[in-house]
Amino acid sequence: MATRSDGRALSGASPGAGSPTDILPNSWRELGLYVAGGFGVFFVGSLLLNLIFDEVTLAASVAVYALNVLCLGGAAYVLGVRRPGRTWAAFGLRPFNAAWLWVALMAAGASLPLRVGAALLAQWLSGGSLADLQPRLDLVTPDGPLAVTFAVTLLGAGLLAPLAEELYFRGLLQGWLRTRFGFWPVVVLSAGLFALGHFDSLPVMASTFFLGLICAAAVERGRSVWLGVLIHAANNSLAVGLVYAALAVGG
Repeated sequence: MATRSDGRALSGASPGAGSPTDILPNSWRELGLYVAGGFGVFFVGSLLLNLIFDEVTLAASVAVYALNVLCLGGAAYVLGVRRPGRTWAAFGLRPFNAAWLWVALMAAGASLPLRVGAALLAQWLSGGSLADLQPRLDLVTPDGPLAVTFAVTLLGAGLLAPLAEELYFRGLLQGWLRTRFGFWPVVVLSAGLFALGHFDSLPVMASTFFLGLICAAAVERGRSVWLGVLIHAANNSLAVGLVYAALAVGG
């Protein structure tokens, strides 16, 4: 697909030669393909995992992280980067200005208490309880030796999941949104889709939406998906570290 000099797709471009689909680039049908090929497959896979695992064990957590990488990261790679006529740079995998590194790290740290606040506010407004967060806590703290579960969770939730999710939500979906809308609609819609991808509870969705806003805005301003990956991974890793520090202190 043809691109502009800044790597953004031309909405009127024709599919590249040998394209495996007759769906026009940037069409609504293409967005449907992205959603079905990524999140749709992940949802079906999650249902199968629920049938296989009766409880959240270390193996179940590993399976969820692997499913996340295969479905979301795989969809971004196959439907985005590897589509005929597309490049890594056009997808958003380009270097960013070094000044953005410190902005990203500060945003990752500062947003964590705000994410917690958003989750608690959503819980209070919905009349829910902390029990709503239990499935998510079970996933990041499965049964097993603390050092082992910490290492697995840090790798899965702190590094691999953010990489796969940012490639999918910011690279693939936000890249499509960019061809249709301006800055703020792109940021809000990208964050909304990101939140819908974490629909296990309203507090989690609220927290995820807030993180999605920050990542989406950074990617739009910095013109690099790597900024979203950095913020997301740093934020998740810090959260994992705090959870396991609390477990270590509290026994």
